Amino acid sequence: MQTNRPTSIDPIARAAEQQNWISPEFETGMQGVVHSAFESMGDFGTQAKSFLHGEWMHEPLHAALTDVPIGAWTATVAFDSAAALTGHSELDFAADATLYLGLLGAAASAVAGLADWSEIREPQPRRIGSVHALLNIGATALFASSGFARHCSKNRASGRTLAAAGFALVALSAHLGGNLVYEHGIGVQRKE
Repeated sequence: MQTNRPTSIDPIARAAEQQNWISPEFETGMQGVVHSAFESMGDFGTQAKSFLHGEWMHEPLHAALTDVPIGAWTATVAFDSAAALTGHSELDFAADATLYLGLLGAAASAVAGLADWSEIREPQPRRIGSVHALLNIGATALFASSGFARHCSKNRASGRTLAAAGFALVALSAHLGGNLVYEHGIGVQRKE
């Protein structure tokens, strides 16, 4: 992969950068779709994009919103573990509630993250952002499947397993999100 700068010093981010099955043309094309969507809404699109970037609070909205699914799903796994050990159904209720709160937070976080990702011009952080997004989609799908298993299939054990797998993906994705901020400076406002 041709790059304009050295690859990441972080081995996980470096592995994400090297995912050549995601073509640069696809990434820039998707960024163009996001830009076109905002532009097609005129002034409202400009205001929506500004809102999603968090300009109104002087901090990236995506970074603030990611705490909701990460915190909620951490609680889900903790409640699931405690319920499995104790058999208390109140803990199952708490696990379910935090699972669904995490799904809502993930949706909001994804919208803000997509707006931020659409502005990344350098290939390495754009690729890391793509892998970060795909991992989050996978984690969200696992948590949604966990909810289905718990309630539609009445298989709480499978639901717990799916949630644990989703948590592993979201932890990996969060690591990449941190790399985007701390190594690549994505979402950091530089004072001149």
